[in-house]
Amino acid sequence: MPTTLEFYWDLASLDESKRIEAAAQLISALCKFQAEMPATTSVATTEEELNRICAGDVTYGIKRLIKGLASPRDGARQGYSIALSELLARVPCISVKLVLDLLWRSTEATKQMKGQEQRDMRFGRIFGLMALVQSGIITRAGTTAVEMRKIVMELAAIGAKKSYLREISYVTLTSLVPMLGKFAFRDELITMFVAVALDKGAIETPDELLLAMRLRRAYPGYDWYSALPQWQGRHMLGAKNVGRLGSVLCEQSV
Repeated sequence: MPTTLEFYWDLASLDESKRIEAAAQLISALCKFQAEMPATTSVATTEEELNRICAGDVTYGIKRLIKGLASPRDGARQGYSIALSELLARVPCISVKLVLDLLWRSTEATKQMKGQEQRDMRFGRIFGLMALVQSGIITRAGTTAVEMRKIVMELAAIGAKKSYLREISYVTLTSLVPMLGKFAFRDELITMFVAVALDKGAIETPDELLLAMRLRRAYPGYDWYSALPQWQGRHMLGAKNVGRLGSVLCEQSV
């Protein structure tokens, strides 16, 4: 029987200080429970492994925090997202694969749902992906190209379909940029970013422009002349690109 239930309610408080305090108390308690478990180097990739490796309260916490991301309560997404990010960062036995599996199952929008319910699910998924990225566990050993592609494709898809989620989707994509260099398949990931998140190099919005600039600055050795052939010179903000920059920025202002 979970013994941390009292903390979850305040995670959805409209009072930011109350949310932060609840998150801090919850994470502190869960880490203590986990420290009492037998030491292990195993990483849970399934729910069965999660139940075996993690303390009961931690297992409950991961599932409840992910499920709570889609809650319609006013402060729930912010509070649950903060707590989830911190818990993932401090409990090393949880894999990206497991988090994605639980998140997809808990935030699936179906045609049978009402419009507001579908909206809640979309917000829940985006906040879950934000928490996953902010936690830093993406760079842990074991994260695969398949999992990275799933994250990038979903963020790009959400941003493309729903204008009110575009900015937050691309902010999250941009925050992934420094992490790409930690993977042996870095160039494969950059190529995927160009194809999926930058519309094969077309770059038609300020969000895409910022992402492209961050990628070029972080990985100058990549073949950007082939990836972004419409952009001339070494710098995207250079004089040769003034016309294209104007088109991108004017499109946003319309």
